[in-house]
Amino acid sequence: MRYFAKLRIASKLTVIVMGIVLLFAILSGALMLVTLTDIMRASLERRGLSVAAEVAELSSDALQTGNLFALEELIHTEKRNNDFVSYIFLLDTDERVMAHTFSKGMPLHLRELHGEGGEEPEVLRVNTSLGQIQDVRWPIEGGALGAVRVGVSEDALRELLVSNVLKMVGITLVILLLAAILIFRLSKILTRPLHHLMERAEHISKGHFSGRAITFPTTDEIGRLANAMNDMERHLREGAQERSRLLRHIMTAQEEERKRIAMELHDESGQTLTALLFSLRALANETDDENMQKALLAIRDETADTLARLRSLAVELRPPALDELGIAAALEKLVADYRRKHAVDIELSCTIEVIPGDVESLAVYRIVQECLTNIVRHSHATRAQICLTAEERIVLYVKDNGDGITPERIRAARRENHMGIYGIVERVRLLAGRMELSAELPEWTTVYRIELRGRGGLTDESDDCG
Repeated sequence: MRYFAKLRIASKLTVIVMGIVLLFAILSGALMLVTLTDIMRASLERRGLSVAAEVAELSSDALQTGNLFALEELIHTEKRNNDFVSYIFLLDTDERVMAHTFSKGMPLHLRELHGEGGEEPEVLRVNTSLGQIQDVRWPIEGGALGAVRVGVSEDALRELLVSNVLKMVGITLVILLLAAILIFRLSKILTRPLHHLMERAEHISKGHFSGRAITFPTTDEIGRLANAMNDMERHLREGAQERSRLLRHIMTAQEEERKRIAMELHDESGQTLTALLFSLRALANETDDENMQKALLAIRDETADTLARLRSLAVELRPPALDELGIAAALEKLVADYRRKHAVDIELSCTIEVIPGDVESLAVYRIVQECLTNIVRHSHATRAQICLTAEERIVLYVKDNGDGITPERIRAARRENHMGIYGIVERVRLLAGRMELSAELPEWTTVYRIELRGRGGLTDESDDCG
């Protein structure tokens, strides 16, 4: 059953129909064999009775005159003229053999088969050294002159049956072969639309929407299925587009909010803390109390640290280098900050200075930022490599030698609401790009390969980072 379940529909239909035809052929052949056997056995019996009756009629005069030569001539002639006759012999009224056709002597057991006999013809089926025999007893003149015994062989019947069965088997095999070819071709024709639907369903499952409706010139189940799949694809495509618009709006709003918060931190909070620093310094210089002066200077130092953290946070929220100097400078500063704060050796290779479009540039920056965050928080890596290049498309590689990303870790991160990798995926999707996760053992356990549309769209050309 497992093997049958793996077959295609066309093959399944062929096997099922062939099985039904074969079963029907076997049952029909068995019925035909039984019927033919009965019919031909009855025919042999009638022919045996006919020969016995003819011999009885023709031998009457010779028996009355005691002409044994004429009797011998008669029964041998009848045997020669009838291939199905195995033997003929004549019995007198005392059951003594008057003449027979056996060349090597008559078997003794044949004479006693019918016992004393009667006035009516009798037929017995017996197994002899000659094979299956129908032994016919026909009284001569009602038994007044004896009886005729004729042995009709069923070997001819068996040969005829075998010949007919072989013919039937040959015809059945030819029919089965033709039926198999016809059924398989018809099944392929009938299931061809299903293959188109299956291919379209596989593309839809991967998020690829063609936008072209599937049309079949039929209104049967396959046509209705095609219409349902067209409706499903349209709804999924519209849902995906709406979802992309919503995500783009959310991410744009998020970046705008980050920019606003960064400006407030830098302008308002930063200026307030800067003024506070000057005030604390002035108070420390004016007081003569040494303890008070130390306390004010300590508060000033804490305020300076807070101001530095606020400025660092403002840069993380909206890096000014990205707007002022481009992606290369922004990434260099980002990597330098991570090197300074974390014990990870990060290598950066960037062959482009500016990425056309604020959305693409900011997306690349955020993706690298999220990858570095994952590396320092979760992978326990000691080395990382970032490579960014762009010709016909933007290609970003981020590699590390940490614990690696497994499906189990991804599921665990999702359960714990660590959605960094999903944020990367959504950013890539919004820019009509693609992301691959792999490994380059033994050096790199995790390799992010991210492609985004560049000036000329995505291609399959090689890049300098692979």
